[in-house]
Amino acid sequence: MHEKRSMLPTRRTFVGHVSAAAACTVAGRFGSEVARAAGAASEDRTVRDRLWMWGHDAGSLQKGYGIGGPEDMQPGKALEYMGIPNICMVRFTGTPLPPFDDFVRQFAGARRLTWSFVDGAKNFTTEEKKRLALDLAARQPNLVGLDMDDFFLGDAVPATAGGEARANLSVDQVAAVSRELKAMERPLDLSLVLYSNQLHPAITRHLEPVDNVYFWTWRGRDLERLEANFTSYRALVAKKRTLLGIYMWDFGDKKPLSVAAMEHQCGLALEWLRRGEVAGLIFHCTPLCGMNLDAVEWSRRWIARHGDEAV
Repeated sequence: MHEKRSMLPTRRTFVGHVSAAAACTVAGRFGSEVARAAGAASEDRTVRDRLWMWGHDAGSLQKGYGIGGPEDMQPGKALEYMGIPNICMVRFTGTPLPPFDDFVRQFAGARRLTWSFVDGAKNFTTEEKKRLALDLAARQPNLVGLDMDDFFLGDAVPATAGGEARANLSVDQVAAVSRELKAMERPLDLSLVLYSNQLHPAITRHLEPVDNVYFWTWRGRDLERLEANFTSYRALVAKKRTLLGIYMWDFGDKKPLSVAAMEHQCGLALEWLRRGEVAGLIFHCTPLCGMNLDAVEWSRRWIARHGDEAV
């Protein structure tokens, strides 16, 4: 993510779609339901096993956000730096260019890798990017899934009453991709990005065919409503396997994220991870590592402190 953030209008919430009583009921039960739905792999026994990095090529944040540059830490090095074993690689600026074989050698030691095919990059069509990702997966045994970044458009409000949520792909297209991935000799997961301002009931039709939802809070100022927003999400989507996205920079307002904000979101994240309400955590993003940002360095220490805890 996320250079197309200009597509997001002023935040709207749709808590009114769910009664307070229903939200409380869901909040009380969704942990156990998600744990069952996730079917968590037996080898994922620690907090660290459930951690992911959001990967971008070095220099990806310079044009849109004015931070970093060509000397940014490469994604594979960022995994080592943060002590995180899994990575979602998203080519939102169109790099690296194919063939990807040389680039992915840096992930030889990663436990799991996912690759984007919906990501805002304009140098290939969505279908071409999907084919490139599947070609890579055939040669990369730790590539376990395909990702759809910035999937919904704006606040995901349908163009017409009763219509589909506005998105990069239709419900039928998502379902077709899911069937294709599951029919492969080595089935792959399908995951999409959802933001806390997109909690419109219409999103559920797109979410049904996917394996994982990545739940993100775009603006740092909205993290104070993280708990309420996540409860509203679960009122709409009670059982879907979900990973919580954790920004280490405020991309919505283009400024550093405070340590207090990191403490708040990581505190909730750890609690939800332990209770099985989320299946994993995704730290955003690899170019930030090595920039000497307070939020990144705090996160690194947090991971070192909690990474080996059992879940």
